[in-house]
Amino acid sequence: MDDKKEKGDKRELGFALTRREWLAGLGPLFALSGLPGTPLLAGRELQAAHAPLPPGLYAPSFDHLSHVLANESAFLPAPPGTETEYLRPRSGPFVPQGFTPEEFPVVRRITEIILGEDLKNSQDKPERGAGASIHDEVAEWIDLVVASAPKTRALARSLPVEHRALAVVYFGSEQPVRELETFEPERICREGLTWLAQESQRRFGKSFLDAVPAGQTELVQAISDARPDRSAVHSGTRLFDFFKAECIRGFYTSRNGLKELDYRGNSFYGEPPGCGLTEKSEESKTGNRHGQCY
Repeated sequence: MDDKKEKGDKRELGFALTRREWLAGLGPLFALSGLPGTPLLAGRELQAAHAPLPPGLYAPSFDHLSHVLANESAFLPAPPGTETEYLRPRSGPFVPQGFTPEEFPVVRRITEIILGEDLKNSQDKPERGAGASIHDEVAEWIDLVVASAPKTRALARSLPVEHRALAVVYFGSEQPVRELETFEPERICREGLTWLAQESQRRFGKSFLDAVPAGQTELVQAISDARPDRSAVHSGTRLFDFFKAECIRGFYTSRNGLKELDYRGNSFYGEPPGCGLTEKSEESKTGNRHGQCY
């Protein structure tokens, strides 16, 4: 094969391929297929095998899998900056990032009122690095959501057209995507906390935290779903709607919330867990003689 012919083949394939790579690729392709082929077809298959995946599709990493399987420590040595990197428990006191040091105690108190005082009596020990109570843990989650919001919006707005279209298809509508692009929880919290401070001064002549617990609960109820006029929407009600949604999300993804849901994931079972029905009751209801659960 002369140089002109070889260069012509490379242009036809659309990528640079040395003679050594060409010959190395032909053998496996023909041997695996068992079918007659052409050098051009084989070259295209070789090119496709080394092409990057389309946006949104990712190949499994055998490096990550091997370090997980080979390590027995609580925190596996995932490479820094990768998708498998762990969030390390903090060693010092919590420092809010989305709220000021003066605002965060108010956030924590509102969280306590929404979740309920009875959770104070929980006997579950918090995880290492988590808040001292479930109220602290959920309040810290809300702080994380608020602190992350500007970067989340910027990333959502910078998506290429085809990636945004893929996200719309994934969510089933454009509304969740548009919400990621426009939602401003930091503004909602700033305006809502201002309203709460002013309303507390108007009603009690004190700041929210200085008011008696019953007064604090009264203020939160005034902007909650239990308010007399549900059609009234303002900074305070928008604050409550945001806090309610994130309190639910934060609680039911915590250890306490998963325990309340009787969540059984992330566990190893030597055999499939039963559904709680006895053999007799299962047989009488379904006619299944072995009492198996499906």
